[in-house]
Amino acid sequence: MAAACLAATHHGAHGVGDARRLTIPSPRDQRAAPLLRHPDLLGPIAALHREVLHALLGTAPVDS
Repeated sequence: MAAACLAATHHGAHGVGDARRLTIPSPRDQRAAPLLRHPDLLGPIAALHREVLHALLGTAPVDS
């Protein structure tokens, strides 16, 4: 599903092969993963893309 969503964005112009990092992360990606999941860093970036992500996934946001 992630590869299909990627293809629907401007990033998809580079080819779905770029989604490979999601399924086969490099050692550098693995070292960065804990930092990238930190809520203080992830929250503002996720907020920027949340509406588009929900639209691509065909889901509605969960009320908090």
